[in-house]
Amino acid sequence: MTGAGGPERFLPRGTARRRAARVGAQVARDARDYSHRLKDLWRAAQDGPDDYAGWFAGHRASAAELEDQRARSASDPFPISFLVVIGDDPAPPPAPGAGSRASARRATMASLEAQTHTRWRAAATLDDPAPADLSRDELVVFLEAGDQLEPDALFRVAAAAWDDPALDLLTWDDDVLGADPEGGTARVDPDEPPAVADPWMRAAWSPDALLGGDPVGRAFAVRRHLLHGLVGGPAPTEGLGDARWWDLLLRLSPDPARTRHVPRVLAHLHRRPRPRATAATVFVQQHLDRLGRAGTARVDGAAVRIDWDLDVPPLVSVLIPTRHNRALLGPCLASLARTAYPDLEVVVIDNGEQTEANEAWYDEQRATLGLDLAVHWWTEPFNFSAVNNAAARAARGEVLVLLNDDTEALEPSWLHELVGWAVQPGIGLVGCHLTAIDGTLQHAGVVVGLGGFADHVFEGLAPDAHTLCGPVRTYRNLLAVTGACAAIRRSVFDELGGLDERFVLCGSDVKLGLDVVASGRRVVCTPFAGVAHKESATRGTAVPESDFFTSWWPYQRWIRAGDPHYSPNLSRWSRTPALRDPDERHPLDLVGEIIHRPLAPKRGTVAWDDAAHAAWLVQRCSADDATVAAVAADHAAHAGPHAPRTVAWWMPDLESPFYGGINTALRIADHLRRTHGVANQFVVAADPNEGFVRSAVAAAFPGLADAPITFIDDPADVHRAPPVDVAIATLWETAYLLAHAPGARRKAYLVQDYEPVFYPAGTRSALAEESYRLGLYGIANTTHVLDLLRDRFDVAGTGFTPAVDPTVFHATGRRPLDHTDPARPGADGEPVTVFVYARPGHARNCWELAAAALAELKARFGTGVRIITAGSWATPDDLGRGIEHLGFLDYGDTGPLYRTCDVGLTLQVSEHPSYLPLELLACGVPVVAFDHPAGDWLLRHDHNCLRTRRTRDGLVEALGRLVADPALRVHLGAQGAADVRAGMADWDAALAGIHGFLTDPDAG
Repeated sequence: MTGAGGPERFLPRGTARRRAARVGAQVARDARDYSHRLKDLWRAAQDGPDDYAGWFAGHRASAAELEDQRARSASDPFPISFLVVIGDDPAPPPAPGAGSRASARRATMASLEAQTHTRWRAAATLDDPAPADLSRDELVVFLEAGDQLEPDALFRVAAAAWDDPALDLLTWDDDVLGADPEGGTARVDPDEPPAVADPWMRAAWSPDALLGGDPVGRAFAVRRHLLHGLVGGPAPTEGLGDARWWDLLLRLSPDPARTRHVPRVLAHLHRRPRPRATAATVFVQQHLDRLGRAGTARVDGAAVRIDWDLDVPPLVSVLIPTRHNRALLGPCLASLARTAYPDLEVVVIDNGEQTEANEAWYDEQRATLGLDLAVHWWTEPFNFSAVNNAAARAARGEVLVLLNDDTEALEPSWLHELVGWAVQPGIGLVGCHLTAIDGTLQHAGVVVGLGGFADHVFEGLAPDAHTLCGPVRTYRNLLAVTGACAAIRRSVFDELGGLDERFVLCGSDVKLGLDVVASGRRVVCTPFAGVAHKESATRGTAVPESDFFTSWWPYQRWIRAGDPHYSPNLSRWSRTPALRDPDERHPLDLVGEIIHRPLAPKRGTVAWDDAAHAAWLVQRCSADDATVAAVAADHAAHAGPHAPRTVAWWMPDLESPFYGGINTALRIADHLRRTHGVANQFVVAADPNEGFVRSAVAAAFPGLADAPITFIDDPADVHRAPPVDVAIATLWETAYLLAHAPGARRKAYLVQDYEPVFYPAGTRSALAEESYRLGLYGIANTTHVLDLLRDRFDVAGTGFTPAVDPTVFHATGRRPLDHTDPARPGADGEPVTVFVYARPGHARNCWELAAAALAELKARFGTGVRIITAGSWATPDDLGRGIEHLGFLDYGDTGPLYRTCDVGLTLQVSEHPSYLPLELLACGVPVVAFDHPAGDWLLRHDHNCLRTRRTRDGLVEALGRLVADPALRVHLGAQGAADVRAGMADWDAALAGIHGFLTDPDAG
């Protein structure tokens, strides 16, 4: 690789070693590209996880787990009860004797009696009591006689409902029981693995999948009160046979945000439902009619297909990038000419040579095919995103279709299928099944984390295959689809900013899907379009290394936690769904190798008593009187006004550019660039990894993408620092490096907390505090920190009051804060949601205090309160402890999350002016915070928050007060949002004084 990101950049130009390194880098990329194919072949040849019975035996709850569940149920049972409705197989009854319905019912009852969660009752029918008798804390489960539950099934479902009382529907995985060798229904023994087969590994709720098939069967539990007054009656309609569960789910039509999948095999069916598509078309059509969606349900093989009615078909622009490959483009254009769609234009962006012969070829296509064909020539280096964006700007259509030149439409109705879906409410992006030359699937959707970054699921399978996650030939919601053939409304495309041009060749289509999902819309893939794809026939298989780095930032949340539309029980190393090996390598491992960065999850990995680390810091962080005098001399030599034209930011190794102090440093750099034309550069105190750092900076602030980067990890190399007008340290360790570095007219220090308290009193604390005595000018985050620097260390500096990004953090569209009955929180079915940022194992965030207080709060209010946490180091507690852990979230996801919360808990105890309460208040969330002077700049007790003692009791009292008092929540939330809007919603205004200070820091 000859680009700046390759390893050869460290070797002298023109040397044999540099050429060898370039070849080695290319070989490594080729190996990465084909490694997933080798893994597929290897897995196909192995036993082990593909033996489902053996896999299941290793994934059942252990005897110790079951015993612990029984003990918990006996001493502190969840107030979640179950009504288990046991129906009969609608088929004609079998012959008397072995295998009778009576024996089947006995087997089902035996599995219920073995449950570790004992709050259940069985019934033959679903009674429909008066509304006053309905309880939100009761869940209904439907079984057929002969079905059997795992002993921990009800416990796990109840625990999930206890952790998140807002859930309306919970689903799980199931399989099919083998026959009893002696006849009758096989019994499930808690101590012995049952004879089972045909598992179905489900994933997150897919609302559009219900239009084409039944992805759930009987594997669900629903709040009983939702069944009262349900359209068409509360119970599944017996006359529909196996389709009755499908009909019920359509009539329920649950909000996806109120569903949860428990990724465990919790039920063994005596037979799997096989609903008839002919019967389903009736109630699917009724569902469409209820929603007011113009479409006709019809049978297509074993599936239901929707023919969307387009009264006025919108103008469609098909966008085709090409390098003038006539062998591919010719058949593609010919298939467009055969397309049965009334209003179609084709926009070709040609990256080939603009010659008379090539122009004449296009003229011939227009004349021969009768296409409305526009051709634009692209003379810049090829960039998939840029050429498609250019084509979109040149297009006139209301719907845009991204189409590769190596595709060919096989059915005239293909475009109607895509456009029909694209214009449906809630849909943001539509893809379709693509077939390879041999008729097998090439694409049926993208799974993020598959094969490392992302890959096509079901590739190589027959289009009508059945897999561990159900039939392939069905509608499916996903995080992304390939850009080789995808439809999107122009309004959505423009709103999202089109394709991200930081991607050169691969990944921007996945990013587009993730952007669609983040905007609150759905991505859907249809199997009914009929398009062939000769993948990579034009571009080959090599992927630019920069695309891997760029992909990491939007993909990272889903690579870490798993794609919600793909079962965690399935391998992420096989495009054909295969059972996950417990020892399977995590995708983070491979991604880390590709981007040259260890990515293992962290939980406060620095040991606070690590003497070796302290000893290393002693050698690294050196300063004496001469060091401080040299800094003062440099400042004296350059006294007086001088507007900075160049600024170097001395940064530590960074994990994420979106959070904390690093984000603020980058924000200030971007502010200086935009408002004063400052040229920024970065000095990073870490091992060289330019691709990672540059992509991180560009992901957060694209305007800084081209800033020069210098790596200096050895104090002896500080002389390599670039000459600049101002150099700014961003962490106490980098302050020492900067103090010794030559070449800067002025040296400053961005101080965002009092960092000595991050450590116990000792070496590291002393070194951190001494960094404030190096003579660097100070830029303090809040006047509170500025006063501390001035009063305690005589630092000459300036301060700023932080702000929020109003595009992310605002109260517009948030749910009302007074949605519950003050006499009984949660009485109307809406629990009060409490949010807390969780970093267990990290000493600075008081997780131990929070965990104890939240447990007491949950015990007091039960299902009237929902407690959710998020944080990069947060991991789930034991199931059913009353806290729902969301794990790592993208920056853009935090604002929408906060707008669904009713109370926020913040736990900072240092001088740090945490952004969390500021962001919560901006979203209208009343805050509970410790009574600490560091919060005076923002938090006023009983005005926009409640401040409390730093004890469990204090936290419980304040949280309980807000949970029980909707009026107080409304008052504090409205005032907090108003306070932020009035003075803390404009970062440019907040940072306006920094350039003036850097121009003349001694002006007073």
